[in-house]
Amino acid sequence: MNNLRRGIPSDTEFLAWVMLTASRAHLQRGPWDLIIGADDAGCLEYLKRLAVAEPRSMCHYESFFVAEVDGRAAAALCGFRPGEEAWVTVGKAMAQVQHDLGWTEQDLAASQQRMAPVGSCFPPDAGADWCIDFVATRPEYRRRGLVDALLHEAVRSGVERGATLAQILIFVGNDAAQSAYEKAGFAVHDECCSPEFASALGSPGFRRLMRRL
Repeated sequence: MNNLRRGIPSDTEFLAWVMLTASRAHLQRGPWDLIIGADDAGCLEYLKRLAVAEPRSMCHYESFFVAEVDGRAAAALCGFRPGEEAWVTVGKAMAQVQHDLGWTEQDLAASQQRMAPVGSCFPPDAGADWCIDFVATRPEYRRRGLVDALLHEAVRSGVERGATLAQILIFVGNDAAQSAYEKAGFAVHDECCSPEFASALGSPGFRRLMRRL
């Protein structure tokens, strides 16, 4: 039996996996690998802490919708309002995690250097007032319609909050994700690519899909 609910504190380990897996998509590594600069265990520990860090950001467990199968968290995504305040908040939460993990100034500088090719490739603001991100399903629960149900719930939540335009970013070349989002009513709006991005991650860049709510 499937159940949809909001994230809860006991989800943090699962949501760390969701954020890392979603950030990699079909690639070998993603932005979190560049930001954190650690092996899988180190990345997951960082993201587990971020899921409960203050201030509560888009990465906090409360921002997530979780699909359960027989009582087990099987898939998730987050929905949040974008804007400068959202990015400032996640930056503060990340800074708290980095402080708690004992990051040095050298660690911070190395992280910024690794992430620079990606940070410069985000598409410009297109007026979206609702974002969906970090979409992932455990391998054994894929092809059961969980992402479709989560997307429907995320869109409904955006409408309840008065949002009118939603967006999702994917890697150029992630055809499976694009197909799933187009099925949910999203359409390709634009993309932003660069050779530096391709060198860092192995994809030409980001593609943005949008839909009216």
